[in-house]
Amino acid sequence: NAQLDDDWMTHMLQSKVFLKIPPVNIQRMFMLMQATPVRAGAAIVTQGDAGDFYYIIRRGRAKVTRCSSAQREITLAELSVGDSFGEEALISDVPRNATVTMLADGELMRLSKEHFVALLRAPRLNWVSLEQGVALVQEGACWLDVRTESEHQNQSLPGGLNIPLWMLRIKAGDLDSTRKY
Repeated sequence: NAQLDDDWMTHMLQSKVFLKIPPVNIQRMFMLMQATPVRAGAAIVTQGDAGDFYYIIRRGRAKVTRCSSAQREITLAELSVGDSFGEEALISDVPRNATVTMLADGELMRLSKEHFVALLRAPRLNWVSLEQGVALVQEGACWLDVRTESEHQNQSLPGGLNIPLWMLRIKAGDLDSTRKY
């Protein structure tokens, strides 16, 4: 259905994430994505598992949850058409930081880790050396520590802001957009 494709693609491409991706990479990404039907109640990614795919919702809705240290499930977000998930584990090469469960039958578009790394990860990251980071902080940037709160409490950088990786997507909008992190 052309309308269905327009909806999720348009929503996805309006995301700030894709502003840094070269158009040729986006075109290649669309060619390599696999359509995957999903049922309501299906856990697509599970907290603690290794990252294997990047997902975009083509049809349906999903919820993002995380188990707290007290083993209570906390709902972090609800996702709908055009929303993506799964990139944190692929960008940082760490276990999944949350569980994503379908709330309705639908269809996901997925991209393998190998293709995500080649097409999306490299253009999205601005790598700096430690020396460059120190210079940026001296010029007014802020260290952003994405470790867990307990790791941050054990050892932290002066003036660093701790936002655990699993909270980064949620808290990113609260950061000062005029400041470098």
